[in-house]
Amino acid sequence: MTNSKVSVQVKSSNFIWHTHEGQLTLDGAPILLFWESAIELFMNTIEEVSGSEVSKTVFEATGYRMGHLVSSYYEGRTDIEQVLKEYNDVYRNSGWGNFMLADYSFKEKRAVIRLTNSWEHRIFKHSDRDKAGVLLPSHWAGIFAGLLKENMWYNIRKSQLNGDPYDEIEIYPSSITVTQNIHELTRQTETRYIQELEKKVNERTAELTSLVRELSAPIIPVLQGILVTTLIGNFNEERISDLMEKALVEISRQQANYLLIDLTGLTNIDAYTISCIQSLVQAIRLLGGECVLVGISKELSIKISQSEIDMSAITSFSTLQRGVAYALEQTGYELIKNKRI
Repeated sequence: MTNSKVSVQVKSSNFIWHTHEGQLTLDGAPILLFWESAIELFMNTIEEVSGSEVSKTVFEATGYRMGHLVSSYYEGRTDIEQVLKEYNDVYRNSGWGNFMLADYSFKEKRAVIRLTNSWEHRIFKHSDRDKAGVLLPSHWAGIFAGLLKENMWYNIRKSQLNGDPYDEIEIYPSSITVTQNIHELTRQTETRYIQELEKKVNERTAELTSLVRELSAPIIPVLQGILVTTLIGNFNEERISDLMEKALVEISRQQANYLLIDLTGLTNIDAYTISCIQSLVQAIRLLGGECVLVGISKELSIKISQSEIDMSAITSFSTLQRGVAYALEQTGYELIKNKRI
């Protein structure tokens, strides 16, 4: 019967393969073995799916929390330099590369770590990247945060990808936390989404506004020299300006004498709208034309009469038919009913 356990001692690290269970432990803790190419594929996939900015935050959060987990195995220890010497064996024996503590101040709670041949550098070197990875630097920030019971962050001073002989990482106290980074990333993502949504809304609004302008108060020729426009809904300064421009252009272009303004579809008329209609009437008059108000209901006539604007000089009728008949009469036309034989 084959041995169900295979134990290998690598300096201070003890590896045990539980062959029947398919499990590997390092110093009693379960571990996994991955090809570096598999880790590279995993990281590339995260970047491809999430984008560089999101994946950076993911790698930093992962590295930091992994480092914090490592520090928990040394809970209560204050001999930091000795702890790192012990961890160096585990780090190196697990294939993570080499590190050395280049500088350390317990008083200032600062440290400088130098990494050589790290697994992250090996992966990035073969990927033709020009920026150092963030997972291991944040990993060391997490280790010191756990050991010193302080919020810590990192700064990459040197990088082998830039031709330096080692990666040099400064660890220092900071208000930056991975949770804060995640929340900030979420806010930035939400802000971008809102901005994109606002852009789409503005574009759609512009399209609809353009369509409304085209459909609002069209100037329609009835007969030669007679035009009709129908006012529908509420009118603001922009709509009145568009109406004024279209009316003046069409009166001149079609050499019309009469513009019938149909007020039947107005849902609300106030002093401002009445004043604008009067301005339109005066502008058409300056071009030699005449405006005729039609579709004047009882309620509308009351509102106009109660306003302080005098519109008594403007010809008006209760229906569009009467207005058309008036314009025809003034231009010399006559409507004759066709008698069937």
